[in-house]
Amino acid sequence: MEKKGNEFKGLAGGRSYQNLARLFGFNERFYQKGAGDIRLADGMKALDLGCGPGALSFALAEKASSQAEIIGIDISDDQLDYARSQCARYDCNIRFEKCSMDELPYPDGYFDLVVTSMALHETPPEVRRAAIVQTARTLKKGGRFILVDWGKPKFGWQGIFWFPMICWGKQNRDNRRNVYPELCRQNGLQPKEDCYINSIARRQVFVKE
Repeated sequence: MEKKGNEFKGLAGGRSYQNLARLFGFNERFYQKGAGDIRLADGMKALDLGCGPGALSFALAEKASSQAEIIGIDISDDQLDYARSQCARYDCNIRFEKCSMDELPYPDGYFDLVVTSMALHETPPEVRRAAIVQTARTLKKGGRFILVDWGKPKFGWQGIFWFPMICWGKQNRDNRRNVYPELCRQNGLQPKEDCYINSIARRQVFVKE
């Protein structure tokens, strides 16, 4: 199978991944900021690309109607298994499925909301570009795409710590240059919001025309 991105498994996946992420500031509060003021009403559907152990999906679920639907996708069985083990505490219909973000099996215009957090930079450039195409295809007209990922570091302890990783190497070039607004515009997704959650993570919101 063609490599679609970093597959976190074993000691790098599941609960271990979640605990390590929290040490670096990627905790419940971080994902709540990523979700923002989104409240999924009855019948609304959301998709979480590269969901990992489900943190952003669960942040959405906390404020979602019991009649809303949230789907998280990832390529790691370990991440998905751990996410599934946490679903029972939420009222809405939430499930986790294995697939790559560049090959979504969902119909055109199926989702009201697509989100992704700290996942695009873990994929090859061709996968993240195809993921944006797939996002635009599966979003309803007027639907929103929330993209949270590395940004050019700002002053702060996280920015100093992660500066070498973000600012060197080809893997993070798209994030350093913030190519996402232009890629989204090319696919009919217009930028609406742009801010930093912390000194390294940028939250951008796009709306399908």
